[in-house]
Amino acid sequence: MFLYIINISQSIKNVNAGLNSRIFFAILIFITTIPTMNIAYIRVSHIESLNGTSLDTQEKRCKAFAELHGFKIDKVYSEIVSGGIEFRKRKIFQKVLKEIKSNGRLIVSRLDRLSRSVLQTLQLVEDFKKTHNQLCITDIGNVHTDGVSRVFITILASLAEIERTNISERIKASKEIAKKERRYLGGYSEFGYKVDKNNQLIPDDKEFEMLQSMISLRRSGLGYRQISQEIKNKYGKRIYFPQVHKILNRPYNRHF
Repeated sequence: MFLYIINISQSIKNVNAGLNSRIFFAILIFITTIPTMNIAYIRVSHIESLNGTSLDTQEKRCKAFAELHGFKIDKVYSEIVSGGIEFRKRKIFQKVLKEIKSNGRLIVSRLDRLSRSVLQTLQLVEDFKKTHNQLCITDIGNVHTDGVSRVFITILASLAEIERTNISERIKASKEIAKKERRYLGGYSEFGYKVDKNNQLIPDDKEFEMLQSMISLRRSGLGYRQISQEIKNKYGKRIYFPQVHKILNRPYNRHF
């Protein structure tokens, strides 16, 4: 980069020795502030009600945003982690921060795909200011170049945190629905359920959480092998992909 700048400096002097120094420094500043890396970060959690937030949909939105604003996505990183997990505890996101360095762009499809924590989000914006990086959110814009976007990001970050609470409530509601009219018909009990004293199937807390996770990951576009691996990573339980396929294709599980 420095050799490139020196060559430009020499070329300018050769072409026109009387070039105004202020123009030269303006060119120099422009060159040194061009984003060096454009990275798209896409995320889904194990347990959440997905609504247009599949990995594939997010990637398409990020690439469309980049094309609209005249640049290309250099790399796409995906991560399966809760939006409430701190940035420093996300392995993939930490890799993104190391690669983006200075004068880079981070593109996400929606604010809640970045984080559901107001404090985390605003702190990241401040950190990016110091490193001259830019945060771009496809449905908001570049939060570092537009004052209105900064107001939006504060409001939306608050809403994302509220949505995180709502997701927890929806999981509880799913458990209540699952308790109704589920009779045990003999043999092995279904994965995610146990048999109570009234011979009725009721959710087994740990397995039901894993079941909801598998359903959400499938809705986000992951294959059965990937789901099997993610369940092992998160819960430490190996469920082989043919079994994952069998569990997810049971008629009742398709309703969730």
